[in-house]
Amino acid sequence: MKKLISKIIHSILTGQDYRTYVLATINQRFIDKAQELTSEIFEYKKRGDNWLEKLLDDTYKKKGKENKFKLLWFGGLNDKTVKNMTGGTSKKEVCLDLGKKNIEALRLLLKEFESSKNLYQIKIIIKKDDEQVELDDVESLFFVNIISAMKLTIQGGAWSEVGKKTEKGLLFTIFQLLQVPEDDYVLIFDEMKKKGLVENREIDAIVFNRDKEPLTVELKLLGIGNPEIGDEALARKVDLFLIDRLTEMMKRESEKIGVKVIEFRQENPLTEIYKFLTSKNVNCSPPEKMTSKQLEDRIEKIIEEWRESKEELRIIKKLKEWTK
Repeated sequence: MKKLISKIIHSILTGQDYRTYVLATINQRFIDKAQELTSEIFEYKKRGDNWLEKLLDDTYKKKGKENKFKLLWFGGLNDKTVKNMTGGTSKKEVCLDLGKKNIEALRLLLKEFESSKNLYQIKIIIKKDDEQVELDDVESLFFVNIISAMKLTIQGGAWSEVGKKTEKGLLFTIFQLLQVPEDDYVLIFDEMKKKGLVENREIDAIVFNRDKEPLTVELKLLGIGNPEIGDEALARKVDLFLIDRLTEMMKRESEKIGVKVIEFRQENPLTEIYKFLTSKNVNCSPPEKMTSKQLEDRIEKIIEEWRESKEELRIIKKLKEWTK
């Protein structure tokens, strides 16, 4: 994961599109999980009739978060869908019940189409060494449904996971590259937000200038197609808003209300951040002149040394000092 994070950060700081790395992660996880699910389907299909219901029942009996996900997928569902259907709960017994109902509903639906002409048929054959199983029309569509449900879960989870890890790592890297003393900044972690240790839950960092005046920083890694999130950030009136891209209208609005916006999709975003920090009397140094490869190696080293848990402890210790 650290190697992936460092590559994403390098892409961001050099104005490139970082999303291909996230997509590569999603695809790798998808392939791995598809193999795992296919293996279980293969074994249960060999056992005979009603294999899908038996697979659901056996998965229900297994413990662990991963098996709960499988229970959802084998029923052609995902966690969000179940919670929407039930008003917020996704307990295992609920997942099992809805999964079986979903399977039966799909069976009934497919029966209605049996009499229709000129429909394409999907038949899936699963092979392993010298063995193979063939799924019938209905089972094949179940298989497609299972894999689709799994893909939705993995896709959403990967974007969220990589996004959270990248944002903190990116800010840490920026402060390291600009040589901001560690006593002069605080990275805001989720736990601090939950405990109400920061007033604004969306703030990602606080930087202190030489006069110990705080500057709030908010970071959003999103495309230009999410204007409402940018709107909300400007309304919070942070001192520095770092973002992938922002519309021209919002940039003009930010100037009016005194929020400094720096886009990563521009030339030398790191230099722009340095200029802003120095204008606010923050103790920092200009970024070193490096080739893209040198910068990539430097970022990789920073992220390799980055210990999120250690950083959290440092910040908690600092908070205790401030609140004495």
